[in-house]
Amino acid sequence: MGSRVNYAIKSKDGLRIYHDRWGASRIPYDLYLGENAFLEYVKECTITEHLREHGWMEGFVIADIEKKLLGFWSWELEHETSVVHYFLAALKKKWPGWQLMHLANYMYDAEKLIGIDYTSAQIIPKYTSPTTDVMLNDGIDDGYPYALFIIRQNESIYVTETMTIQLEQVICYGEKSINILLEKPSIPLPIEGETRSSYHMVIDADNKLLIVNDSIFGIWETMAHKWPDYNLKMGCIGYLAMLKEANIPTAGLEMSEKKIIVAFTEMITVKH
Repeated sequence: MGSRVNYAIKSKDGLRIYHDRWGASRIPYDLYLGENAFLEYVKECTITEHLREHGWMEGFVIADIEKKLLGFWSWELEHETSVVHYFLAALKKKWPGWQLMHLANYMYDAEKLIGIDYTSAQIIPKYTSPTTDVMLNDGIDDGYPYALFIIRQNESIYVTETMTIQLEQVICYGEKSINILLEKPSIPLPIEGETRSSYHMVIDADNKLLIVNDSIFGIWETMAHKWPDYNLKMGCIGYLAMLKEANIPTAGLEMSEKKIIVAFTEMITVKH
């Protein structure tokens, strides 16, 4: 599968696109080398005419030389909110004068900076609604849940986990997922960095809002009708930012500074 990345460099001479087969996992490390070293590295990569298709790109970086704007995303990026904020603050010292953007919603965010209508040119994956049996038979708790769901209904917060049911399946099954999830055992709100799953979603039934801590290409274009009157906010913003977006208090849920620094150090360590 690889770790494929496109680098888009915008300048007064236009847009130039580069490709690297294994660069997506190294994006934090490569960016942390600083402006000059990173841009020199990109020039050594393969020039290509087009951005890779959806599903064949695991990371992306855009550097707009004229606007001094740097944006990036990667499937393998550390996504805990506090770690990303720490990384961006440290990265700013390596790119003085630049505006830095973590493109949490992947190419939905990136296409606005590139000036290319990327997403509408892609083939949307085929999403299908799971059966009721699949939704009801979620399996037993083996200590490795697949997803975390936080539901706001009647001004109350309910937190639960699913063992095999995925975020995509809940979105595809629609609003009737809520009652199924409310039948599952409740758990306390986890501390940042201690959720047992990497996939998180808030279902705010009171305000008709879904907040998905992930970027799932094409799902809302095909499944919005399953959630009448709901809006969707989506992107790998991190668990803590997701809670804040839903106006759920986060005091006391933050990662410790020690854990943040450990995760940051791993981000800027070269991956081979």
